[in-house]
Amino acid sequence: MATFIYTALNVDGKERKGQIDAPDTNTASAALRTEGLFVVSISDERRAAVRKKGGIGALITDNLSISKRDLVFFFKQLAFMLRAGLPMLHALNISKNQFQGRLARIIQSMIVDIEAGSNLSTAMKKYKTDVFPPIAANMVLAGESTGSTDAVTLRLAKHLEKKLALRSQTVSAMIYPMIVVFAAIAVVTFLLGVIIPKFAAFLVNRGKQLPAPTQLLIDMSNFVINYGVYIIGVFLLISVLIGVFYTTPRGRLMLDTFLLKIPVIGKLLLNSALADFSWSLSMMLNSGLTAYESLNISSKVIGNRYISDHLARAAEKIKIGKDLASSIQDKMVPDLIPQMITVGEQTGSLDQILDELGGYYEERLEEGVKRMSSLIEPVLILVIGVIVGFVYYAFFMALFSLVK
Repeated sequence: MATFIYTALNVDGKERKGQIDAPDTNTASAALRTEGLFVVSISDERRAAVRKKGGIGALITDNLSISKRDLVFFFKQLAFMLRAGLPMLHALNISKNQFQGRLARIIQSMIVDIEAGSNLSTAMKKYKTDVFPPIAANMVLAGESTGSTDAVTLRLAKHLEKKLALRSQTVSAMIYPMIVVFAAIAVVTFLLGVIIPKFAAFLVNRGKQLPAPTQLLIDMSNFVINYGVYIIGVFLLISVLIGVFYTTPRGRLMLDTFLLKIPVIGKLLLNSALADFSWSLSMMLNSGLTAYESLNISSKVIGNRYISDHLARAAEKIKIGKDLASSIQDKMVPDLIPQMITVGEQTGSLDQILDELGGYYEERLEEGVKRMSSLIEPVLILVIGVIVGFVYYAFFMALFSLVK
């Protein structure tokens, strides 16, 4: 039994605070409801003491995101200690001392839950997806039911490590092109906003008609100076509207579907989603989850809403008796995946084949990112060269007109 601190409202709408002993939060909430109380908040007394002890620092760190590298290290360390024969509580106490901030507080809170009678998977499910992804708690639950929590946590750590490496590699490959883009914007802004206006004032004072290229350049500069603030404002407004639209379920589905149809970027996003899906499905099947459970969980961890919704529909098809290969078919899913899944189902090596598929699409993603990066660089350099060349051409045309 554990003691829970609660805040509730009675039938008259008056606030009531107190304590109640119960095995878990759900039981405590149900007992309060039978007394005619509406529960506003409820928390374990020991967990509340842990948070109170942290003071203002706890309030700040509780809102900070947890590093994925810390999460990988946590699961790896936990797997090794469990494999060495340490009890769960002992292993978590050791892990807690390896971290600071929010993750350390979460581990301490999980220790409190487990001491109160919960298991690790139940304790993990209490936290938002920015702490433990849905796949983590469900896999740990499968490991607990089969007595292989150590193997599952190690497999989970390797999976998260793969995703982290893939994301890091993609970001690294895009850093240089982004620098070139910002450099191009800075050069154009400097030319149109600073250099050309001075050049234009000099030419206008000469009182001669300017060549067409020079006049075009000056007109562009004037347009940027007069309407630049409005252009930036419209761009920011459109960006905010798109961001707000993306937060709605329909908006996210529409934009994610649109992104998949963009010639080069869409292929990269699809390969990334397929690699993530293949690895996730392989790991969950290998951990003892059913195909329905694996697809259902995968639909919650894939970032692209179109792919995510498709996996959710595929899970429902399996629920009514369809096989995995036919359920997964879609216009956005390459034929290779259902074909390889069919082979895996027939040979009993589905988890291995899915893992190999994940590696295959990871390689496709890496090649695509490198190819796009190598194409973007010369194109952007060419664009900057054309802009600077046009400025020089207009400048010299104007000088030649002054000589005549």
